[in-house]
Amino acid sequence: MRALEHHPVVWLSSIRPDGRPHLLPLWFHWDGAAILVFSKPHAQKVRNLRADPRVMVAIGDTGQDFDVELIEAKAEVLCEPTERVVPEAFVAKYAAQMSLGGLSRKRFSEVYAQPIRIRPTRYLEWGGPGWTRVS
Repeated sequence: MRALEHHPVVWLSSIRPDGRPHLLPLWFHWDGAAILVFSKPHAQKVRNLRADPRVMVAIGDTGQDFDVELIEAKAEVLCEPTERVVPEAFVAKYAAQMSLGGLSRKRFSEVYAQPIRIRPTRYLEWGGPGWTRVS
């Protein structure tokens, strides 16, 4: 999963109670086994995941090769607060964006206090080098 090591954003799709998809971009940390994201505790995605942990994650470039990776996964809303689980690598990765938003590590942990661990169950590739368009 090359893209998980280099890209700044994943797109997370969860399922609303009425069955409609809920899609949004998120900052993330990839530890080689799971994706860690952070949320405001009462956000729609958190409510969705508590009801149904099945998610789809998309990451990659939609340039000429349309090199996108799709990941089916299960999400776990963690009981630990963000300040205990946010990796230093995450803070370093988003330091510039956090600074622009006036967020210190402490303030980020207070606002986005709900950590979510996403464990991939299936990887799918979409496009990529050699992908041909059908006219």
